[in-house]
This record gives sequence, structure tokens and C-alpha cells, in this order.
Amino acid sequence: MPTRVLAGHAEPMAAGVPLIDLDRPLPVPDPGSARTRMRSALLLVALVAILLALGGAAPARHGLTSVLTVDEPVTSAELGAGSLFLATPKEVRRYALPAGTRVWTTSSEVSVQNLWVDEDAGVVLVLASGDGDGDSLTALDAGTGRQLWSRPATDTLVITLSRGGLLTQTGFGEVARLTLDDSRTGRRLWSREVDPAGFLGPDEMYEGRSSMIVAVGATGSVVVLSYADGSVLADGNLELTLRTTADHSVPANFTSVSVVGDKLYLSRRVLGRASLAAYSVRPLAELWRSEGGPTGTVTDCGPVLCVADTRWVTGVDPAGGGVRWEQPAWGVAYRYDGRRLFAYDNQEDARAALLDAGTGRVLRTLGQSRQLGDLILRSDGSRTFVTVPDPATGDLRTVGAVTDAAWFRCQVGGDYLICPTLRGDTSVWRVS
Repeated sequence: MPTRVLAGHAEPMAAGVPLIDLDRPLPVPDPGSARTRMRSALLLVALVAILLALGGAAPARHGLTSVLTVDEPVTSAELGAGSLFLATPKEVRRYALPAGTRVWTTSSEVSVQNLWVDEDAGVVLVLASGDGDGDSLTALDAGTGRQLWSRPATDTLVITLSRGGLLTQTGFGEVARLTLDDSRTGRRLWSREVDPAGFLGPDEMYEGRSSMIVAVGATGSVVVLSYADGSVLADGNLELTLRTTADHSVPANFTSVSVVGDKLYLSRRVLGRASLAAYSVRPLAELWRSEGGPTGTVTDCGPVLCVADTRWVTGVDPAGGGVRWEQPAWGVAYRYDGRRLFAYDNQEDARAALLDAGTGRVLRTLGQSRQLGDLILRSDGSRTFVTVPDPATGDLRTVGAVTDAAWFRCQVGGDYLICPTLRGDTSVWRVS
């Protein structure tokens, strides 16, 4: 039963009770009509049995169901393992979903700033900051909330916590150290110095879904590391030598490194001349180079590569960099599903649209919206509408709306959506 947690108590919903009028006389039974009703009832039972056999249980109703509200300051929240893991300034908690009941609470003597969840290892990582003592990282058992290990974390960036490993970066600038630790024991698995001044990726690395780490230095040095053991899988040099012009009002030089799948893309503009080059990552070797096309960040857009520089987005051929289409009205686009892209325009109050990946054509304008996994949140004043893909029609279907949500800070995990609200509380909904 959905539960709303406010001031420490829960409010269950009441069920309706049918009433029977005992003052009216019973009708005289008609044997013929009784037989007819019996045959109809038997036919109805048979029909229901056939439908259940063909389609299983009755389909669930689609919608947005509130399952939990926490009415106090929340510093961080994560959805995972069928639960909500939540931090207040002095506590870390786990709530079971969809029941909304609190499973455990762990107190903190210092201010809790952030948390991460590793479902595979059953670990909750907590970043806390003490007065004058610097930052610290503490690992908790996700099942019980007990402490597993703790250590200082000054000048430490948590890159990802996943698959039983904690990847961190210490030091910034030209030299930094990447370290992978066992998330349950804190034991160091490997550590290596890199120059990440140009690029550190790919994006999947920050989500714990990459088997490699690519670091590109300021002058183009490249090293490709194994995520599992830190060994060098490949290295090389992109030979970046940037030159400046006398007119500093308009930047003539631009360099962007992107990694998509097993390929590295180098987009450059030097003294007004643009180029886009594709490299294999293992080994680092140039595959093709296109001159005079767009410059910007490269992302996977299904049948094309999207090149975006925040002013407009261009779809190019993954095989050679030739321009397939241009969209000057949209500043960035990325993959939504197999045939559609989610795009933002160039306005300060950004609007969104779905584009056809093959042609760049606008399929549907979405207004002020944000993509979260399969969900699209569309803001309309104080209300935020939640839409999902409709497999039956191929279009979008609105499942509900929430009021006063800080929609730009919402998260999704499994079947759940969590949003802080402008009222100061934090709410979780089940999406179906």
C-alpha cells in the first residue's frame, strides 16, 4: 500500500464497503430466467479463463503513483536495489520501495555531502566533511548500514562506484593519479599516474559501464588503460600543437576529444580550418579524416555521429565524416532510441524536441523538457508532466504529473522517479 512519510507517521487508505437494503421483499425466482443467467455466467467464466490463458494476468494500469515523501533537508539520494538510499546532513538511510518503510539508519558525526550506491557489491559510499578535518569517504554495507571502512579523502574526486570497484582521481592539472579500490574492503587494486588535462573518459566510465579508461594529455599524449587492472592497453600521440592568432576576440583554435564505442574522434579548428578525424583505440591508429566540416563534441546518434558545438548540431557519416544533415535551430542532440534523437535548442531557457536520427527532421517539439533514461520530463509552470515511450504507437504517452518539482534535479532508477520539490521535501513516485 502506498505510504506517505510525514513527521514520522504513515496514513493508510480506507477500502469501500458495499451496502445491502434489507427492507425490500425478495423477488419471486423465475426458473427459466435463472437457467438463462446460469448459462450466461458459465459463458462469462469460460471467456475470462480463455483471456487469462492467452494473456496472463490482467494488464497493470499505467500511471504515476506516489510511494514516499521525506519532509526534511536531503543532501543526496540514490535509487537502487529496489530501495531509496538517502542522506540528510547527519544521517544515511535506506527505504524499501514501494512500501516506503525505513530499513536502517546510520548516524554521522560530520556533515554528509554525497553518496553513491554499488548494487553489485552491496555498498553505499558516503562523502562527509568535518569542520577543519577535511573530507572523508566511508563505505557502508547496503543491507545493514554498518560501516565497512573509512579514510580521509582530501583533494579526491569520486569518478564511479560500480562492479565492486571505487575509481577515484587525486591531484589535478598536468598530473593526476587514478586509483581503483575494492569497494567492500577499501583495498587498493591498482594505481597509476596519468595526464588527463585534455580528456578523461569515455562517458560510460563515469557510469561504471566501460572496460577501458582513455586519458589524453594537453599536448595529445594518449594512454588507454584496462579498467580491471590498470594495465596499458594502447598508447600514442595525437600531436596537438595549437597556435594562437593576433586577434584574440574570436578564438581561431578549437580542440575536442570524444570516445564513442571503440573509436576516438578528434575535432579541430586551427586558424579557421576545421577537421574531424577518427581513430581506432586499440591500437591508436587513424581511420579517416574529413576536412572542412563541423567542429564540436562527437556523440553516438545511431545511424549518424552527432557533432555539436552548442550553436548547432550536425549529423555526419560514421564511415567517413561526410555531412548528412544540419540543424542550426538545435545546439546539441544525442540518442533517445534506435531512430530518434533528443535535442536542445540554443536559448537560455532551453526547449527540446525529438529529431529523426537519419534526416535531422523535427518529429515532435517538447517545450521545456529533460530526458532521464526512457522518461521525458516536461515543465509547464508549477507542473511537471512525465512521459514514457508507448510501444504500441511508437509515440510518447503521458503517465502523470507532479506539482512543484525541481525537475532539473530529478533522478530515475528502475521503475522509480525521485525529485526534490520547491517546498523543500523529497518525493518518490513509481512509474508504470
